[in-house]
Amino acid sequence: MSASSRWLWLAVLLLLVVGANEALRIWWRLDVLDRLLAVLLAFFVWAFINGRWIFAYYHALRSAWLSRRLPEVAPLRSGDRLLVLAPHPDDEVLAAGGQIQRALAAGAAVRVLWLTSGDGFDLASGRPAPRPEALRELAEKRMQEASRAAELLGVEPENRVFLGYPDQGLLRLFLTHYYLPYTSPHTGLDRVSYPGCRRVGAAYTGMELEADLEAEVRAFEPTRVLAPSPLDAHPDHQAAAYFAMRVLGKLGQEERLRYYIVHGGYEYPLPKGLHPRLPLYPAPRGRRLPWRRVELEEREIETKLQATRAHASQTRLIGNFMLAFVRRNELVSPLPIPVRTLPEDLELD
Repeated sequence: MSASSRWLWLAVLLLLVVGANEALRIWWRLDVLDRLLAVLLAFFVWAFINGRWIFAYYHALRSAWLSRRLPEVAPLRSGDRLLVLAPHPDDEVLAAGGQIQRALAAGAAVRVLWLTSGDGFDLASGRPAPRPEALRELAEKRMQEASRAAELLGVEPENRVFLGYPDQGLLRLFLTHYYLPYTSPHTGLDRVSYPGCRRVGAAYTGMELEADLEAEVRAFEPTRVLAPSPLDAHPDHQAAAYFAMRVLGKLGQEERLRYYIVHGGYEYPLPKGLHPRLPLYPAPRGRRLPWRRVELEEREIETKLQATRAHASQTRLIGNFMLAFVRRNELVSPLPIPVRTLPEDLELD
């Protein structure tokens, strides 16, 4: 671990200690009624986020209201080819686990392309301040989990492709390290190094990533590409959208892109935890996008649940967030950003 990372963790620990001390000092100065009100407020916030009791009905009514008029996505058919772009292992399941199953059942080919191996999530390594070696081991573990999840969804081994670029570094590759190699502060790597990746040894540059993505698009010839929306709150998801739009635009195939949001703002999606009977509603960050829905069958929801749990290193930490995407539908947008008038040259379903 770098010196800057050690100082960061020390600063976080110091803030936690000071914050806990201040909270206790304030707590003991409160009278009994104020303490009771504080506990009740915390309890109601917890119940609201997790959809308990009366809040469960609120979330059910709200999500149904927001999703009820959304048109359905045009189905894929035999001969179609679906390419799913996932910035990290698990995004493919959260955003498109049901659509992958639906496409395969219709006779379409499906390929999943992971841009990173998820080697920047410090806490998932099981240590508060992991060494670079631990995060490299985490990357290989997450690749195994992603392959297992894709297998549950029905994706063939030859259609599970890992590019291996740096987690939490994709936006830097797009903006400032398009030509010059980027060194990951998490792993210390400056090139693709994990066994099983598409091109081991490729430098961590935007140019190399774009070349890999373009080669995959040309080789697979997808009729539909699912990619993150540039409105997603995560920088890696934003960068994945930029790369996808640039490559598909270069090839004159931008109308084949469909967009999803995982990190949608305001604790999206609510309620947290597993609620398979509820519909997924449009994310606050994508409120004005022309969303389409895919209604899932019970067996598709169950398989998506199993695939989500296959990402065990992630569900151990953020399981309530991930399980909240196991709903009775999935959402995609034919446009990356809101527009007043739909472009006439795009064949939008």
